[in-house]
Amino acid sequence: MCMVAYFGLNVALYAEVKAAILVVDLACKKGWNSILSELDSSVTVDLFHGKGIVPWKLRTDWRRCCRLIKNMNCKITHIFREGNQCADRLASFSTHSKMFSAWDYIPSFILEPLNRNRLGLPSYRFSNL
Repeated sequence: MCMVAYFGLNVALYAEVKAAILVVDLACKKGWNSILSELDSSVTVDLFHGKGIVPWKLRTDWRRCCRLIKNMNCKITHIFREGNQCADRLASFSTHSKMFSAWDYIPSFILEPLNRNRLGLPSYRFSNL
């Protein structure tokens, strides 16, 4: 499954934690017992591992999420942003569409980075200085 959600937030940590909670909720609603989630936010990964403080506005949702995870095989890992080009494209799609979207297939706009990853090819990020 692939999904994006636009929260209209300017606080990255809040949006990242909210998205992670949404993933767990959706997995439970679909009856999935296993989740592998690669996040480029090491702070959010740390929260899943019991380190750090969850933003107070999300604490109720966070506690519910933690209860759900206890009944699942859940693996949350960190991936560097450069290695997660699919997530970058999904985030860009979300920012432009400003809505929630979910696919039970691979959206065409992430096929190229997904195939590069499958083939073990490197990913690069360029920026103007």
